[in-house]
This record gives sequence, C-alpha cells and structure tokens, in this order.
Amino acid sequence: MASFSEFSTQRRTAAILLGEGTSAAYLAGVMSALKNAGVRVDIILGKGAGALVAVFSSIDAEERLHGDAGLLVGASGERPWRLRLLYKLTLGCLLFALAVFLSPLLFGLALPLQALGRLLFGGGETVLPGVGVAWLPALLDAAELVYLRAMVLPLVALCAIWAVWWLSSFARQRRAPSLPEIYDLEPLAALVETKLWQAVRGALTGDRPKERKDIGAAYQELLSGSFGQLGFREIVFYALDTDSGCEVSFALLKDRFFRKFSSNGSGRAPRRETVDLAKDGGPLLFDALMAALSPVGLVPTVPIKLPLDTSFGDEVHRFAGSLLSGSSAVQDAVAAGAEQIIYVAGCAPSDRPGGNAIERLIEASVRRTLSDDLAEATRQNDLPVFLIRPDKQRLNPFEVTGRAQIGNERLNLSALVAHGRRDALRLFVEPVLGDEASEHDRNSMKVPQAGPREL
Repeated sequence: MASFSEFSTQRRTAAILLGEGTSAAYLAGVMSALKNAGVRVDIILGKGAGALVAVFSSIDAEERLHGDAGLLVGASGERPWRLRLLYKLTLGCLLFALAVFLSPLLFGLALPLQALGRLLFGGGETVLPGVGVAWLPALLDAAELVYLRAMVLPLVALCAIWAVWWLSSFARQRRAPSLPEIYDLEPLAALVETKLWQAVRGALTGDRPKERKDIGAAYQELLSGSFGQLGFREIVFYALDTDSGCEVSFALLKDRFFRKFSSNGSGRAPRRETVDLAKDGGPLLFDALMAALSPVGLVPTVPIKLPLDTSFGDEVHRFAGSLLSGSSAVQDAVAAGAEQIIYVAGCAPSDRPGGNAIERLIEASVRRTLSDDLAEATRQNDLPVFLIRPDKQRLNPFEVTGRAQIGNERLNLSALVAHGRRDALRLFVEPVLGDEASEHDRNSMKVPQAGPREL
C-alpha cells in the first residue's frame, strides 16, 4: 500500500461503496455523515447494495433512502425478499405431507389410557369401562388407508405443480429450463421505483412513471444538468451480463472523464463493456440498478436491451449482481480521474460465520472483493485510500426486517444507519479532518497513519 499523509479538498475524490443486502443501511449512514461534515465527493462507485446508495446519493436524495419515510424504512416493514410462489407451494405441500406423516404420534395418548384401563378393570378387553376393543383392528385398517392417501396426496400435488412449471417454461424457452430462482425481486423493485421517482420528480408528484425507463430518463436529465452543484456527483455501478459472462459498468460521468474511464486512460481498446448513462443508456438506469441488486441464482435475472454503441448492441441480455465476479473498483476510480478514495465496506473484518450458507457466501465474496481492491490500491503509486467499515457484523444480508433482541427490542436498518454515521465520524471525519475542522477553510488535513486500516 502506498504511503500517504494528507487528505486534500483540492483533489478529485471518489467514494467506493461495497456491500450486499442490509449493508445498504450502513453505507447510507456513512454517506450521510460525510455529507453533514461537508466532505466533497466527486464520484461514487457502487457494488451490490452500494449501487442503490450511490444512485440516491448522487442526486442529493439521501433522505428518500434512509429518512423516516424512506426506502429502508419501507423495506423493513414490507419484507422485499420474498419466496417465489413456486417455492411457497412446494414448501406448503412438503409441510402438509410431513404433518400427516407425524400425525400418528398424536394418538400416542391412547397407549397410556389403554394400560390404565387394564390395570383398573383387568383382562385387556377394554380401554375404558364400557368401551370394547374388538373393533380396533378394523378401525386401524381403515385409518391406515386414509393415512396413506392423506400423505401421498400433497406429494402428488407437488409433482403436478413442478410438471406444469416445467412444461410452461419449456414452451416459452424451447429448451429445458434451469431451476427457478428462490426469491422474487419485484417487491423491492416497486419500493425503489416509488422512492426514486419521487427523488427525480419531487415529493408532490402524484403520477407514477408510465414505464420504468422513464425513471432512468428523468434521472439522466436531472444529474447531467446538475454536475458541479453541491450534493450532485458522478456515478458508476456494476452488473454481470450472465449471457456473455462479463461484468458491465454503467456510468454517468462528465464527458472528459467518461472517455478516460471507458478506455482505462490509454485511449486504446476499452478494458470492459461500459454503458454510457449520459447518452442512449440513460433509460436503462432503473433496470441496471435492479440487476446490480440481484444476487446471482437467488432472484430472477433482469433483461436489458443493450445500446447500439456496445459490443452486443440491440441484443437483449440477462443481468444480475456482480459481487462474485467483479473487477477492481479502485482501478476504475483511478481511471475515472480519482486522486484519493474513501472506501466504505459493509462487511466486518471478523471471519465469524453468521446467517445461512447463502449469506455466508455473500459475506465471503464481499470480503474477497475488498481484499482485492486493497491489494490493487497498494499497486497504485501515492494513492490515498481511507477505509471505513464496521467493527462487527450486526445484521446478516437478508435480515431486512431486523433481529429480535433481549427486552423486546429490535435491531433494525435504522440502527445500522446510525452505526454508519458513528463509524464515519470515528474513522474518517474526526481523525482525518479534525474535531473542529471544516473543509471550507482548510485545503489539506493531516492523517494520523498511512494506508487503509483493517478495523
């Protein structure tokens, strides 16, 4: 890691936001604290949930994200990660079959009653006084037939459900379909649509967009016309083209920086596919954002028709999140003209596993991406990189509704926003800018130690 000793408000500053799921709340808290401290950020690069925070922060709309009526509060109450209908029906059938299978245990109470009856009345002829047992074999034979049918029926229904799904998918795709994704992203997409449309059109607008591409067009118009104004920043975020297997960057940059970014500063062939959101790619912004928020294999891919000036122009490709296969955001920040970087990661340094297997895989991919980016930063000469990350993991990626705690308290996304604000003050604002310092009257501030810190 190249050594450095100061942060300067005269340098072009990039903020890299990295995380998944609930990490969006932590990242939003950090960006809110940087804004309140007067830290000027020129460009935001977002990966995973960082793309969501980047899109709102770039148009000075953080309140729509983490305010009292913001997107995060809505997500906490509406559970945006929901099982798809096919898996709900599957789970229901399996649970019903299991309940029928275990139902004989409910009749286990008949055994002690029968033993008690034999002790009191002898002979084993009755279970209770006046109740004969000669009819029990016939009853058990009839019960066995009903029992078997009741257990098999939901399994037959389950096979029928999957057969209908397979045949309908095969009719649409003309090929054997792969397993469907587990979660449905549409509830989250509806929340993002509402809040982002309000952000670009104003709170008093009563009209919903006719099409979601209208959100991207309005966003493009607002941000492109506001470059240079306080609170408006250039933006880059990422999604994976699952058809080509390549990561694609979606960028809305000033012209001179976009040319450098798309060619990696060399003026020769571009390092990867880049969609220019400032031009024909603008209407694609909403779909690209939802793709960036879609973990591969967990939610359906997002179809996007690529602009004509790209390698697969006018083709419709399927997109998903790129955390598992992305390249270095640090290198991209430098290619976009950044001279210093504030790196915000939503993962804690501890390797203590938490959550289910999928959540642990996501956390591992975030840590790996962070490690790769820090390694890339060491190869950049004299590049100041300031790292902000939580000291411990408070919520797993899919715990959007929060986690119950002792005393009927609940750790929720609003608490993560507050943690992000505190960490930004503790790890950057106070040690880098000084307790009473303001970037309005200082051009550079001393940094207590060099290089990103694993805190």
